[in-house]
Amino acid sequence: MASRNEFLGHLWRKVINSFMDESWIDKQLRMSERFPNAPFADLGPLLARLLELGATRRELSLFARAIAYRSVFQTLYAFRYPGIDEKGSGSLHESILNADPSGRDGRPNSAPAKEQHPSD
Repeated sequence: MASRNEFLGHLWRKVINSFMDESWIDKQLRMSERFPNAPFADLGPLLARLLELGATRRELSLFARAIAYRSVFQTLYAFRYPGIDEKGSGSLHESILNADPSGRDGRPNSAPAKEQHPSD
């Protein structure tokens, strides 16, 4: 079983910061085109429109990262509700910012840098 810090670190790496890999945008565009009636397929045309209007993939990724953080925070906060018997999870939401691997607690410039690929 993972420790509290390992769990929070996992949420940062695999959920919150995962959006900084900008490939999710092209995957979503393709999936929305291929399956236009799938859940959240309306995101594809929205992303296409934002790109057409000049938004960068980095900007869209920063936006998605912030939404992911808020979603993780709210989920962790929900563990505080009565009837949820998870020992020690009641204050996880208070610790998620401190688990940011950049050490900047989610502040500006805390997002991972864009990885440069040889083809870029």
